[in-house]
Amino acid sequence: MVRTSSLFSALLLVSACQKPPEASPAAPEVARVKVAPFSLSVLQDAAPSGCTWLRLESDGRRRALVTVDAACDGLQLAWSADGKHAAVRDPAGSARGPGRVWTVDLTSGQGVAQLLPEEGLTGAVGFDSAGRLVALTAHTGELVRRDDAFLFEGRRIPIPELDEGAGLAHAYRLEAGTWKRIETVATRGDADAVFALATAEMLVSSTVSGDSDALAAQGLDEGSQDAIRLDAVVPHRGHDVFGGWARVESRGGPLFAWQTTGEQTALMMPVRWEVEDGHLAEPEGLALPARSPVRAMARGDLLLLAGATQARVYDLGSRRLAASFDGLWGARFWPEPGSLVPHGATAASGQP
Repeated sequence: MVRTSSLFSALLLVSACQKPPEASPAAPEVARVKVAPFSLSVLQDAAPSGCTWLRLESDGRRRALVTVDAACDGLQLAWSADGKHAAVRDPAGSARGPGRVWTVDLTSGQGVAQLLPEEGLTGAVGFDSAGRLVALTAHTGELVRRDDAFLFEGRRIPIPELDEGAGLAHAYRLEAGTWKRIETVATRGDADAVFALATAEMLVSSTVSGDSDALAAQGLDEGSQDAIRLDAVVPHRGHDVFGGWARVESRGGPLFAWQTTGEQTALMMPVRWEVEDGHLAEPEGLALPARSPVRAMARGDLLLLAGATQARVYDLGSRRLAASFDGLWGARFWPEPGSLVPHGATAASGQP
C-alpha cells in the first residue's frame, strides 16, 4: 500500500522550522497559455475560523463542498471509488473531544461530522470498494499478554515474532452512524502498525494514500553533472535546510528541486527546469517563498506544482504557465471516477 505519511510529516517538519507561511514574492504578470479544462481539490481558510473544501475549476469557478471547524493545515482527504462521497479527517482533533471525520456527499455538498473510534489512536480513514467508511486504529489501552499471544475479548491473538513492542490494531466500519469493529490483529509497535490489517489493503482510498498523480523524485549524487550544474546556477538557495538536489521525471522532461534528507524526505524550493534556450530557470510565475515545500503532480500534459498555500499549473509541452492560485492549501488534481481501486489490487498489478 502506497502511503504518504512520511512525506506529509517531512513537509510539516520543514514548515515548523520557519515562521508562518510567507507571502509569495511579488512576480511580474505572466501571460497564461490555454490548456484543456482541469479541476483541483483545494482547502481555503474560512472566516472567522475553520476551513472550506473546494473544487476549483480551471476557469476559476469554485464550488464549496463543506466547511469544517478545523484548521486547513493538516486536514486529510479520501474519496469513494465512484467519486460521489468523500471524507475529511481532522487528525489533530479539537478542544471538544477526539479526532473527527466529516463524511461528504459530493453531489449535494452535505457534510456530517462523526467522532472517530474511541478505542485506540486512528492511523487512517478511508473507503472500501462498496463505498463504506473505514477507520484503522492502533490500540492504546492495557493488554493482557500470555507468552506469545494477547488475550483480547476471549480470543487468543498471536504476537508477531515475539516482538516486545507489539500491540493490537483494529479496523472499524461505519454502519448507521456507529463504528463496528470488523478486524483485530497483533502488530509491531510502530507508527505504521495499522497497515498490518488486511482491511487496509481493501481500501480504494484513504487519508494517507499516495496520490496517483504525484511524481517520484530521485536524489542526485553531489558530484553528478546535474548537481554541479544546479549549484552553479543557484549559488544561494535562500535557506540552509540540509539536503541535496533531486530530479523529477515528467512527460515534458526533468524538473529539479531541493530535497531534504533523512528517513523522511520532501521537495522544496528552489525549483528549476530547462527552458527553450537550454539553460536552467525557475518555472515562470512559480514565485514561492524560499523555504516553501513543493509537491509535483502531473496529469496528461499538465504539471501541478503546489506550495504550502499556492498552486501553479503548467503545460508540459510548452513549459508555460496555465493557471496560478494563491491562498489555498493542499492543492491536488481532482481524482477521476474509476481511478481508485483497492490497494491490494494495485499492489498485485504493480500500478500506483
